[in-house]
Amino acid sequence: MAAGFFLLLPQVVSAQKLEAGDILFQNLPCGGMCDAIIATTPCQNDRRFNHCGIVVEDSGKIFVVEAIGKQVQKTPLPAFTARDTARKLYVGRAKISGKSRKKAALESLRYLGRPYDDPFLPGDSALYCSELVWEAFAPNGERLFSLQPMTFQSGGETHPAWKKYYQALGQPIPEGVLGINPCAIANSEQVRFFSVWKR
Repeated sequence: MAAGFFLLLPQVVSAQKLEAGDILFQNLPCGGMCDAIIATTPCQNDRRFNHCGIVVEDSGKIFVVEAIGKQVQKTPLPAFTARDTARKLYVGRAKISGKSRKKAALESLRYLGRPYDDPFLPGDSALYCSELVWEAFAPNGERLFSLQPMTFQSGGETHPAWKKYYQALGQPIPEGVLGINPCAIANSEQVRFFSVWKR
């Protein structure tokens, strides 16, 4: 990784380097839709995530491959971390070999330019953020993370923001269809999770 790029851990370890294939999580401040993701896909340990991406290195600089906006893109790390006001950067490290994590990072680059998956339905050519992570992490040809039945409900009722969103798309809400979300990855036993203070 880029020389001298360190993330300070709070009072536990002096320093920790990001590695290729690390999964970064964040809480994007994008209004009702982002709030709906958090409300309907809960994380463990009171974390609140609605977005994730994969760490890669290119020419000595750190980037995050992510599905955001209109397509999968490679975002400079400072731009990724500047999106929310949290003082912590949340990092998940898959419990596979460093070689396999690096392979996942390289795999993520294959998807650059793929369109964003607006209806959040795995299986087509378009990708949303956690679907990208699901696709990239396939050590030994098997997916590291499992798809789960999706829910768009909170408190037993479909979240109003999801109703509005799918009405605008002109598609039914895919309640119960297999999918994945940032918290499903962060909650996975396949991930060692830590948070670091941002500089």
